[in-house]
Amino acid sequence: MALDALSLYFVCREIEQAALGGRITKVHQLSKEELVLTMSGAGVGCKLFLSARADAPRLHVTRQSYQNPQVPPMFCMLLRKHLTGGKLLAVRQPDSERIVFLDFACTSEIGDPVQLTLACEIMGRHSNIILIGEKGRIIDSVKRVDLSMSSVRQVLPGMQYQLPPAQNKLSLFTASREAAAQAVADKFDGDLHRAAMKALAGISPVVAGEIEHYVCHGQKLDALEKDQMDRLRFFIGNLQAVLQQGTPAPTMVLDGEKAPKDLSFLDLAQFGYPYETRHFETMGQLLDSYYAERDTYHRMKQKSGDLFGLILQKTERIQRKLAAQRQELLDCADRDRYRVWGDLLSSSLYQLQKGQKSVRLQNYYSPALEEVEIPLDPRLTPAQNAQHCYKKYKKLDTAEKKLRGLIEQGQQELDYLESVFDSLTRATGEDDLAQIRQELAGQGYVKRLHAKVKTRPRDPLKFVLDDGYTVLVGRNNLQNDQLTLRTAERWDIWFHTKSIPGSHVILLTGGEDFDAIPERAFTQAAIIAATHSKAGPAAQVAVDYTLVKNIKKPPAAKPGMVIFDQNYSAYVTPDRALCDRLAANT
Repeated sequence: MALDALSLYFVCREIEQAALGGRITKVHQLSKEELVLTMSGAGVGCKLFLSARADAPRLHVTRQSYQNPQVPPMFCMLLRKHLTGGKLLAVRQPDSERIVFLDFACTSEIGDPVQLTLACEIMGRHSNIILIGEKGRIIDSVKRVDLSMSSVRQVLPGMQYQLPPAQNKLSLFTASREAAAQAVADKFDGDLHRAAMKALAGISPVVAGEIEHYVCHGQKLDALEKDQMDRLRFFIGNLQAVLQQGTPAPTMVLDGEKAPKDLSFLDLAQFGYPYETRHFETMGQLLDSYYAERDTYHRMKQKSGDLFGLILQKTERIQRKLAAQRQELLDCADRDRYRVWGDLLSSSLYQLQKGQKSVRLQNYYSPALEEVEIPLDPRLTPAQNAQHCYKKYKKLDTAEKKLRGLIEQGQQELDYLESVFDSLTRATGEDDLAQIRQELAGQGYVKRLHAKVKTRPRDPLKFVLDDGYTVLVGRNNLQNDQLTLRTAERWDIWFHTKSIPGSHVILLTGGEDFDAIPERAFTQAAIIAATHSKAGPAAQVAVDYTLVKNIKKPPAAKPGMVIFDQNYSAYVTPDRALCDRLAANT
């Protein structure tokens, strides 16, 4: 997906309507390459989201709530210094360029009025957010580009800002539909999609695909005939009409698993089954929805990379250790053979002599009384060989008992680390990460947090079922223990995926009898438990549920680990859309 210049044009119009004349009251930098500007005043109240991430560059009005970092980065502090209180004067977009200039009327350090510009360049891996002074000189940027990174265009403090090199393409904003259609035809070499991308400025691959779908109807053409040229001119004319009239149709395409695949300002028709389209009122709502889950995952992955690395390292080491211990346990399974050999040697000492390398004796433990060959150490006496077999048996017997305990401990630790990993994948804010770090520090996996770093535990996720019942979901193992062992009442109902790491889920019953609760409430609570687990998009997931009074925590058990009895099981399919609909404060 690419946010093309045409979509950006409508984004600019939305920003003008929502924020023009407003002042910046807050500046937050969510990650290294993402900013949120809060605008208010003069009838304005909105937030602008700016991203220079290579995989998701964009600019738009957002309705999402974001958790602010505890320590603002240096670029954020710079923007706060220069832009806080600045009034948005204009929103400019060079013709068919994926660049937007936000002009602000600000005040200098000595109180003089100055005009500063925030340039948002939406250009894939070359995307950037640049603060420009009055004389066009760069104050600073999210990404500094020196000569070693680019010999064409550098972006460094103090340098004069320059637009990226222009491309030799026709603009749909200025060219006639005949000229635009002819430019595409001139580039046509059997692939209309490629020809449109080469000829027209500011369009994304999905728009080029829509042109090809409308003109060619899925056919492979060697040349554009009169009918195809007529359709090409008609489609380009419609595109220009949408731009002139300002009537976009913000559309998102979802794949067969309901995951976002692409988006555009057009109503897309090129995607067939199993894809489906979803429409939105504004481009801002479209971009919010499209990037919501992807952004959260990317942001948390950046901030929790060290924890993911630690857990993966510990997990791999434990898995290797368990594999070696299980192999040793298999070797111990043959220990009784040494006891039998010892008995046979002890009963036949009179037949043996020192120096023998082996002996064949009748096995009176076997119903068939067959002979067995017993290896001997020629340096030992017959009695010493018998004692050696007994020692080997005792050693393996002791090893088996210890190995079973060590394997059980290792498996418990592995299960625990997998539960922490699952919590990390679903963390949505820095407070969640801080709690997980605190949990790992308590178990000795990481150093304890500095005393000055304050963690603010977030409330459990809350859902309201269609039958009116409330469901609470733990965000991590510490909160799972708090929710199950302290918050929940004895008559509430506990849910958890069977043999799969996941959140503790509590269905609050208010004392209502277990049998009186509707089946739909059980099903929806089980779906919430399956969705908030490592099960992911599995087709069928087993979910155990029981009354909270049946839940016990073993002594010295790790956070989140409990045992239970008298449980039932339900088989459900995880459903993120249902969870989003039932969510109360997530």
